[in-house]
Amino acid sequence: MIIPLDKLLTLNTNKYIFTKGVMKAVDLVGNIKNYPEADLNWKVVPNVLKLALDGEVTLVFNHEGEII
Repeated sequence: MIIPLDKLLTLNTNKYIFTKGVMKAVDLVGNIKNYPEADLNWKVVPNVLKLALDGEVTLVFNHEGEII
């Protein structure tokens, strides 16, 4: 499994908002610069989740509840 579980368990933010942001990033996977295109054996969601937990994808939450 490529998801760093230690980082996921020690995440100090709202996990619902984090998950919602990651799912929005999954929708925009074509725009992610450092997405591992050569790694076609893995699913998209674990790859984007790993990028978000490693800090390679930045999720910005504004006060109207919209994740950009």
